[in-house]
Amino acid sequence: MAKEETREKILQTALRLFGEKGYAGTSTREIAEQAGVNHITLFRHFGNKENLFRESVLQHKTDRDYFPNVQKQFTGEIEHDLRILAKAYFEENLPLKEVIWVHMREIYQNKEFEKLFFEYPNKLFHHLVEYLKELHAQGKIPKSNFAYIANMFYSTLNSILIFQMTLPYMNQHINPDLDEMIAEIAHLYTMGLLHPRE
Repeated sequence: MAKEETREKILQTALRLFGEKGYAGTSTREIAEQAGVNHITLFRHFGNKENLFRESVLQHKTDRDYFPNVQKQFTGEIEHDLRILAKAYFEENLPLKEVIWVHMREIYQNKEFEKLFFEYPNKLFHHLVEYLKELHAQGKIPKSNFAYIANMFYSTLNSILIFQMTLPYMNQHINPDLDEMIAEIAHLYTMGLLHPRE
């Protein structure tokens, strides 16, 4: 098995087992066995259990090309760009339900992981804050509390994501159109940014 293949096999196995048993209930020996690799090989790739957890669960969603790919689609027109951000968020997260379930369970059961879990949303949050500051510097939007807005924007997206995952019966009956929802969210925040509260 090639080095990258081995690494990916370990990551996928770790993700599955952490999802099934949680961090405390999963041993590196079990991950190695189920991945079909030597225990030493696992440690050679990841060093320790926390690093493996970080890479398989916490960084599973943070493709290093995520932000450059999103920014390539930006036009500088606020409503368009907010749609791009929302669409990218859902495309990145909706297929990864098991990752999100692990996040939710572990943050509840293991408070020491709270800081680690914050890394992914923190990157999204700061990316949007910097983007809004740049638009303000260009005179495209008035001054506002961009940190609050970024927080509320991603909180809204996250609420919809959790709703999609946890309430399938309601989703089936409400039958939300994700593209339409994205358009409404982008419009709502655009109006707030263009016409801030006095």
